[in-house]
Amino acid sequence: MAIKSQALAGFVSDFCPRYPSGGIKGDVDITRGTRKVELGPLYIDGISNARGAGVGMVLRSPKGDMMVQAVRCEFKALNNEAEYEALILGMQMAQGLKVRKLRVYSDSFLVVNHVNNEYVARDSKMIAYLNVATEQKLKFRSFKITQVPRDQNVEADALATLGATFKPIELSSIPMY
Repeated sequence: MAIKSQALAGFVSDFCPRYPSGGIKGDVDITRGTRKVELGPLYIDGISNARGAGVGMVLRSPKGDMMVQAVRCEFKALNNEAEYEALILGMQMAQGLKVRKLRVYSDSFLVVNHVNNEYVARDSKMIAYLNVATEQKLKFRSFKITQVPRDQNVEADALATLGATFKPIELSSIPMY
């Protein structure tokens, strides 16, 4: 996981434009060396269907650029479990990028209300997921999660659907010419 996070941080550093020491305005701070780059909000979604479970994450820049990730869960998961997987993976991605302030948008009413302490988690799996998410959010200087309508989360939803739909390709099954 650390190697993947470092690779992602390197990717962001290489492809983000250089800014004067004042930085730019946005919702998420990323510090790399002495240069400060800020990114926009993180949109997340998780989905479970007959083919599997998937997670989608979209991190936006103030210019409108997007860093996107689709992940296939290699285990059976219910929709709420997939939503928590999206939240936790999104938080880990942000931590790998050295984000200090994180604003997350999700269309999961249940997960958002669990994390905001509006609802009490009762199921043992939901309690375990909530505990992990609570530990993760303490690693940020500022953390906010907001529930948004599904039509405001279409990119993350599409990525989650892709993650759930496609199975990994075995390299040994690809003909070599």
